[in-house]
Amino acid sequence: MLLDVIIPQYSENEDVIKYLLNSFSLQEGVSFDDFNITIVNDCSDVILSKEFLMNYKNLNISYIINPINTGPGLARQYGFNSTQSPYVMFCDADDSLYNHLALSNIINFIKKYEPKYLVTNIAVESIKDGKNVLSIKKNIDTFPWMHGKVFKRAFLNENNIKFSDKVRDLEDSYFTTCILGMIEKEEISFFDYTTYLWKLNPNSLTRRKTEFSYMVKTFDEFYNMPFYAYEFLCNKKSKIRFSYIVTSLFAIYIVLNSDLFINPKLEEKKNYYLNKLEIDVKKKRNLFILFKYDDLKGLFENQANYLAERNGIKEIYKDLDDFFNTYIKK
Repeated sequence: MLLDVIIPQYSENEDVIKYLLNSFSLQEGVSFDDFNITIVNDCSDVILSKEFLMNYKNLNISYIINPINTGPGLARQYGFNSTQSPYVMFCDADDSLYNHLALSNIINFIKKYEPKYLVTNIAVESIKDGKNVLSIKKNIDTFPWMHGKVFKRAFLNENNIKFSDKVRDLEDSYFTTCILGMIEKEEISFFDYTTYLWKLNPNSLTRRKTEFSYMVKTFDEFYNMPFYAYEFLCNKKSKIRFSYIVTSLFAIYIVLNSDLFINPKLEEKKNYYLNKLEIDVKKKRNLFILFKYDDLKGLFENQANYLAERNGIKEIYKDLDDFFNTYIKK
């Protein structure tokens, strides 16, 4: 086996996951002995039947049960620990491969170049104004998402990169941050071929329309996760550790001072985190003098644009000067 494909499964039943498994079963130009599929049931009552899995006799499928419900990150880690192929790829149960040649292109690339970290193009299917819209993300690392990416197992093991047991909702952010902290830019392999179809589910926890956004609901983890990743990066003496935590502090400040927290019902929560942020910035204040002001401004603005695009922020009420006047110049 060359490649392990690991799929966490919780609420996705056979009618959902069949599209992903069909996309693997219909692959052409590839030896089915080159890859193994491991589905990790995350201690769920939604069990895939033996009869259903027998429909895919051409695939090497292992169906294992996580003994406790841990969330998708540690379910992926459980699958990783249960497999041993040189390369690993993570797929979500409600997505699929983009076309019938996706896997042959991935495997041929792996055999030829032996990458540490492979990033392919992904197709994103979303619903806009009641219509399906397809867009292609080309030649970019779609941080923090893991779609269409392949990782060398030896690289992950050598650097002790694992999904964190402290992070449940932002597991991909933590994992990919650790990877980017331990790899040189020139070691990231970009493959200009679309391999993965990411289906944005409007009913998922991250996109379901409720009174407060998913970002607000999971803000405690959004706040704390960067410090867990920063601890890892510091232990590894990563080159990006200082710019990472500075950018993360900017991100927290930006979100708290955006329209996501404008609802009066969130005033107590907002004030709590602003006070907490002031304490944490003071602890890291000396790091800011490592950067030129223009570089900090670039980090701040890039983070603001990224957060606005990813989290639907319509307005941000503070800028870098406000941050400095509030926390650094006191």
